[in-house]
Amino acid sequence: RDLIRDWSSDVCSSDLADTATKPLDTAAQPPREFQKHTRACFRCKLVKTYEQFFEEGCDNCAFFQMIDDRDRVAECTTPSYSGIVSTIDPAESWTAKWLRLGKMVPGCYALEINDDVPEGIQQEIEDRMEGGR
Repeated sequence: RDLIRDWSSDVCSSDLADTATKPLDTAAQPPREFQKHTRACFRCKLVKTYEQFFEEGCDNCAFFQMIDDRDRVAECTTPSYSGIVSTIDPAESWTAKWLRLGKMVPGCYALEINDDVPEGIQQEIEDRMEGGR
């Protein structure tokens, strides 16, 4: 399920309670503010604040090793993105599947990255994908 669907339909609180005990246990923390300082991961498009990436890293891309490394946060994320979609249960959400987020953790995701991925980061992503994740 995704937030758009839940907001626009008549979902009972008991339905949400069932969802909350499963996928939200592994959910990425939503950005603390959306007005400024949010960034999107170049690989998975997860949106968080700069500080959240610095403190927690990327929930989907731990191999980027951003925790406590400001340079890595700056290299592996971008403030230049368009649109946001929030998903509670990516495995069950048709929207998440359509956006290829079905295997990602619940959270907020950019619809489009407006920056070019730096060559070094692109190479890391390709190496990681060839190695089987």
